[in-house]
Parts: sequence; C-alpha cells; structure tokens
Amino acid sequence: MNLINADEIEFLATHRIGHLATVGKSGKPHVVPAGYHFDAERGVIKIGAHVLPERGQERLYVRHLKNNPLVAFVVDDLTTEPAWRPRGVTVKGTVKLHSEGGEVLGPGFGPNWVEIVPDWLSSWGINADPLHPAVPRRV
Repeated sequence: MNLINADEIEFLATHRIGHLATVGKSGKPHVVPAGYHFDAERGVIKIGAHVLPERGQERLYVRHLKNNPLVAFVVDDLTTEPAWRPRGVTVKGTVKLHSEGGEVLGPGFGPNWVEIVPDWLSSWGINADPLHPAVPRRV
C-alpha cells in the first residue's frame, strides 16, 4: 500500500519547512522547525543542517534521535482567500541517521542528515474539507 497519495505528494514537494518532534531521555517532547526535502520516489523526508562550526556539539534533536529514533513531522500552511483553509500533513515514523551526503540537500549544509521513513500519515484540507476529520493511515 502506498501511504502517501498524489495530492499529499504534491503538497509535500511544494513546501520547504516543517516541524520535527523528538523525545529525549527525560520523556519531554522537543519540537523544532526544519527545512526538508521530500523524496517522492522513495516516500521519505530528508532533513539536513547547516554547518555551524562555532557550536561544538550535535543538535539536540540529533542527540534525541540517537536514543529514540521515533519522530513526528508536520508540514502545514493556511490559505485565507477566498476563505480560511488550513491544510497539512503529519507523518510519524522511524529515522535513519546518515553521516555523509547531506551537502546535496542545500547550500551550506553539512554531511550529516536525517531520513524519516513514514509508517503513519494523516492529512487535512489537501483533498478534503479542512474541517472534516482527518483519517490516519498506517503502513
């Protein structure tokens, strides 16, 4: 079963920023905005990071992912003309951490990147009334 339909693929392919949710050892959730690339051929989300040499440590979300590879990622927007219309996609899944190749995701990006492999998806307002309850799908 293909988890992501054509309308959701188009939505994910035309946006660039989402919100990545991770959980640390303490059990507290952590959410950060993240630029991403949607690989429609493989159905995965790729997140890279700019090289920040002055920071001497890994990003918090990467440290979380090393302990718990489960994530949620939300991409959404809001159109207001002709009427208020929220729309978006939530994916949940497992990440794979990569230590090379992230440079191709954007200018200034370093070698490290995160690949989200979705196993759960829900969308709203993309191919249905935005006020209609979303119906989650699993792999």
